[in-house]
Amino acid sequence: MAVLLHTTAFAQSGGAAAQRLKVMTYNIRIASPPSKGWGYTDLPAIAAVINREQPDLVALQEVDAFTDRSGKQSHQARELGKLTGMEYHFAKAIDRSNGDYGVAVLSRYPIEKAESFRLSTVSGHPEAETRAAAVVTVRTPMGRVVFISAHLDHLSDADRSHQIGQLNNILHRYRKRPVILGADLNAVPNNPVISQLKLAMPCTRCPLTFPADHPDRTLDYLMLNQRAGKAFERHNYHAVAEHYASDHFPLVMELTMNH
Repeated sequence: MAVLLHTTAFAQSGGAAAQRLKVMTYNIRIASPPSKGWGYTDLPAIAAVINREQPDLVALQEVDAFTDRSGKQSHQARELGKLTGMEYHFAKAIDRSNGDYGVAVLSRYPIEKAESFRLSTVSGHPEAETRAAAVVTVRTPMGRVVFISAHLDHLSDADRSHQIGQLNNILHRYRKRPVILGADLNAVPNNPVISQLKLAMPCTRCPLTFPADHPDRTLDYLMLNQRAGKAFERHNYHAVAEHYASDHFPLVMELTMNH
């Protein structure tokens, strides 16, 4: 499903920075710091984390737009775009708190195309959640790349497996381009369901990303498709020890051209 693209001003990196692409994935917990409890939001704290790390592309999960709980005037992806000087694209998953809830992408480079996809469930569990994928084609100094933010269901492998099948269909659409996925898969690395995803596992000892107060498991990943794996070399794949803003650590990776 194609969607209307919303943008903010963007800052073009130059010099040595243009030879390196830095990507981040971050489950922001609707910008509600765990220590403050639900009902309190601190979007500037999320923006501060992003601004400190200076990524070129950010995959965001658990993002609100015009909800009662986060503010009926608040479109979190749009506001984060303004606070970071990046373009944005929001993909709705479900209705939540009289508003919209889903995932988003921020980009320091021009977004040429943006699409939104919903990832359905099959288990019939009353609390199973349709999730979303936000897909953008971005023109970077290292060429055009497809960047995806996704979030999988938190309850069952059956639903996660079904959603991974849908993600694989999305990946197939873009198989001729380098694809980078930033996602909260709600599964640890040795969960067999992850092996169904047609992307390379990026780590053998994956950084712990959850919970942020005492991280003891990996739920968040940055992955490349085969074409991106051939085009780019990975560097500095690590979690950022940010304990306040969310219950997940952000995860970052730097890419350079493979020569």
